[in-house]
Amino acid sequence: MKQKIKILAVLTAGMISSNSFALQQTLTGDFTTIQAVSIGPTADALSITGLNLPLGSACNLTASADGTGTNYLGDQRMRLGSANANAPGSTVTTTTGGTCLTSATGGTIGVYEITGAPGATVKITVTDGANADLSIVPGGCAGNYVGTGSNGDTCVAVTQAAGIVSVRLAGPTDTGTLGEGTPISGTSLIALGGLTTAIRPLDPSTTYTVDFQIDVTY
Repeated sequence: MKQKIKILAVLTAGMISSNSFALQQTLTGDFTTIQAVSIGPTADALSITGLNLPLGSACNLTASADGTGTNYLGDQRMRLGSANANAPGSTVTTTTGGTCLTSATGGTIGVYEITGAPGATVKITVTDGANADLSIVPGGCAGNYVGTGSNGDTCVAVTQAAGIVSVRLAGPTDTGTLGEGTPISGTSLIALGGLTTAIRPLDPSTTYTVDFQIDVTY
């Protein structure tokens, strides 16, 4: 305790001595914020056909959760410079389910574009949707850019169960050299399929819509 009191006394004396010769000047700095992050649809909207009419009927369109497999849209569509130049899979439009009129062309995986500051990390949350007719459990993956030049980008799983998922937007130096996708600085794409279930008996030959939510923040 004595040592602390002694140090404080010396500092106080020094401050009194130096302040008698101090000059004060107000300085101004300029600070520029990064651009706002946003998300919007592309030409590919999530669509599933072939759902049967009874209550509880379900139809599934599976989208890849890791950027590989037969249900992956491919690195070119996802604009990813991965280490493997992954090609489009053979089942990206295939719907499945015991109460679904399964079809090799029954679905369209939805693709959504995130736009923000180049090289920034964003947080993605996907929330399931429901209305009086249907429920939807979306799932898929979002492009994550390595930020170290060419190749190595990945596609990270996004679902409601996954919670908050962080990905890096493409930066100005992100490239692909293996014939895969071409990153666009300041963007990332999310590819989502989904499991839709009838909450009530449905009407024949009717198009139903159900909302779900994607939140993106810095």
